[in-house]
Amino acid sequence: MRHFVTGCCAASALLALATVPLAAQQQDPRAILRAADAQVGATKVNSIQYNGTGRWSFIGQNFTVNDDWPRVDVKSYAMTIDYPSKSERLDFTRVQGNNPGRGGGAGFPIVGEQRAQELVNGDTAWNINAQGQPQRVVGDDAEARQFLMWVSPHGFIKAALASPNVTESERYFVGTRTVHVVGFTMGKYRATGEFNDQNMLERVVTWIPNPMMGDMQVEIRYSDYRDIGNGIKMPFHIHEHQGDHPLVRGMNWMDIQLSDAKANVPNAATAVPATLAPPQSQAVVSRQLAPGVWYLGGGSHNSVAVEMTDYITLIEAPLDDARTMAVIAEAKRLIPNKPIRYVVNTHHHWDHSGGLRAAYAEGATIVTNEQNRN
Repeated sequence: MRHFVTGCCAASALLALATVPLAAQQQDPRAILRAADAQVGATKVNSIQYNGTGRWSFIGQNFTVNDDWPRVDVKSYAMTIDYPSKSERLDFTRVQGNNPGRGGGAGFPIVGEQRAQELVNGDTAWNINAQGQPQRVVGDDAEARQFLMWVSPHGFIKAALASPNVTESERYFVGTRTVHVVGFTMGKYRATGEFNDQNMLERVVTWIPNPMMGDMQVEIRYSDYRDIGNGIKMPFHIHEHQGDHPLVRGMNWMDIQLSDAKANVPNAATAVPATLAPPQSQAVVSRQLAPGVWYLGGGSHNSVAVEMTDYITLIEAPLDDARTMAVIAEAKRLIPNKPIRYVVNTHHHWDHSGGLRAAYAEGATIVTNEQNRN
């Protein structure tokens, strides 16, 4: 397995150049994990709660395809993880700050404050919507939210120790330091963790489903470990990439500097609400705009179907396969017995491109800007 550092600065490039694999005999991965546990006290942690500030970015919303994700400031960030109940709650507030208002995203640039609440318990995930109601999150997003709880600093060690398939996949040098790479699989997800010569977890790399990228790489870096009591340590700096791509660059998603952290807090478990609003419907509501031209709405993103002499042109394949397949079905209902030959992608933002895989599978030619070719 290849390992690389995807940061955007010269220091990261030099670090990557200094990385040399070790051909020595592999070590028992559980010995590495037990040494890491002795350092940070992961098995002593039933719950962890931490607060901080930093920055956050809108994934897939960069101004051009070569730019980093557009960033905003995080005014407050509060995370609570309860491992026994497999529950997590995140409550954070974003503000625009002094960041350029270039790119897209919901409510970007932000006026005032934008609060988000994301929760999960076992197989059930939900958000608190703008009306203050808990709204169910389903599919890959719900699964990934549960899994990402287990690549937290203490969660990784706990999950890897409990995994029947944990392995040490590699050892390598970074300068004079030895780094051990330990990996495990949970369901359909795979994660590797990199432990330095002080037995501290420095970096986690995993992959989660994404409509645009398929398997999207997630890289989390942990640093500035501090003792928070009872022999438990917590990294006070968390930096995360999502959506790195070899044709583009390392894509910075989140950077949080903690102000405090507590382990084994009371009332950490988050219960599933008695009632959850259903996820947003994929139902397509159509309306004829002109002869042979139909507006396909009914959701957060809209499309247009245009009847040509012997085929259909579809403008926009948004969000994901499910939404675009619903749009395709409605276009065929409105314009029967004609194939969809072209799908026009108005711009590269992922919420407007996430259904292009479904459109391509339909046999359509994708019409887009030249800069999106790669």
